[in-house]
Amino acid sequence: MIPITSLNWGILQIIYLIIIFLSGFMITYLILPPLIKYMKKKGHVGNDIHKNEKPEIPESGGISIVVGLIVASVLSMIFFPVFLNILIIFLLTIILTGIIGFMDDYIKLRSRYKILLTIFTGLIIFIAIYIEFITISSPTLPFLGTTRLTLIYPLLIPIIVAIFANTVNMLEGYNGEGSGTCLIAVCFLFVCALIWNSAEALILTIMAIAVLIPFFHFNKYPSKIFPGDIGTLSMGVLIACIAIFGSLEVPTLCVLLIHVFNSFYVIFSLRGFFESSEIQIIKADIILLEDNRIKASSVKGAALTLPRLILAKGPLSERELVLNFYAISIICGFFAIITTLLMVYTSGILNLLFIFFCILIFFIPTLIILKNFDRIKGIIVLMVIMLICAFLYFLFVDLFIMKLNFADIDLLNIKVPVNILLSFIIIIPGLILWYFITIKYFWIQINKIKKENHEMNSV
Repeated sequence: MIPITSLNWGILQIIYLIIIFLSGFMITYLILPPLIKYMKKKGHVGNDIHKNEKPEIPESGGISIVVGLIVASVLSMIFFPVFLNILIIFLLTIILTGIIGFMDDYIKLRSRYKILLTIFTGLIIFIAIYIEFITISSPTLPFLGTTRLTLIYPLLIPIIVAIFANTVNMLEGYNGEGSGTCLIAVCFLFVCALIWNSAEALILTIMAIAVLIPFFHFNKYPSKIFPGDIGTLSMGVLIACIAIFGSLEVPTLCVLLIHVFNSFYVIFSLRGFFESSEIQIIKADIILLEDNRIKASSVKGAALTLPRLILAKGPLSERELVLNFYAISIICGFFAIITTLLMVYTSGILNLLFIFFCILIFFIPTLIILKNFDRIKGIIVLMVIMLICAFLYFLFVDLFIMKLNFADIDLLNIKVPVNILLSFIIIIPGLILWYFITIKYFWIQINKIKKENHEMNSV
């Protein structure tokens, strides 16, 4: 990671960043109207399944995102040659992801193949690190600092890329849902980049915001175009690259907690990665009413999803449901900023009193959001509990586990720190407990629907 402050940027560099932003924005914006017409003409459309009239909406709008990122990346290489190698790898990763997504839009790859292909995409980054074409830092954790995963972390990168790509892909299906939550995520990551002093994250988030704003304009309710898998996978990989190249792994995980929660519920209930459209075919999580409102399914075998959990308290219109997603995403953004501040504190620059003051500041808008979006209170409470437990875990590891004096294990010429290994082992009981708590909460909400339905039928 290159610190922003070490580059001695002036007015000229700020102008370069503005040009990059405007170029990505304008290219994406100008591509979309003709792309919409072209997809309609070629019949590459999908039915908007959350409306009774099932209107046909052009697919593969994510092409505009990929093209916009290509243009913005090339300009970034010209203006900021110090990042040339990283931008080349970023560009190759995005292009390959776009090809995989476009293939999936046309031939509908099975989930397992999609996961394998996105792992292959992440291999580009791994190979670049292995041949020393680029260098990246090991993740920095609150209280622990930079982890000693110099050799292990690059091996995990293809898996991280695949998880991020498919996690974002799974929370898509409603007008403006995926693009809106991702736009909110990268806006908060932009702030995190400034706090963490990460030049790579700054440039990548500027490019991301530039292409996502115009796409969201055409994708929001009522959608004029759908992203397709080329869009959702590209957005996921884009955010993964911001995390990896910008050393913002933990804040990125926080800002994507809404996607993580949804994926967790889907994987638990369906035993695999499935998209929203596939869920509707296999085990529909929601029911479309005659007035175009959406209600949660009360069928026991229906898929467990975040939309179903939000709708457990009663039907909503599609637009209202998506606004709940945005509300959760904003609060997740607050979590990401607080996490970044704790990372800075760990490096010895900030004090805890300042962070506590920031938490109080974020507490006010959080209360306002929860007051206006009552349905998400339980979800946010679960997220807060998880984050507090995670921070306590990091503190415990720092105070006790890292103090133990063990020799590293030599595993196939890879040095594995025993302290890190122990840290992973002791987290397993906590994950199992969190697993039961979240699933229990989900079924409490779903059982309320059943009880209310039974009472209404009895009257």
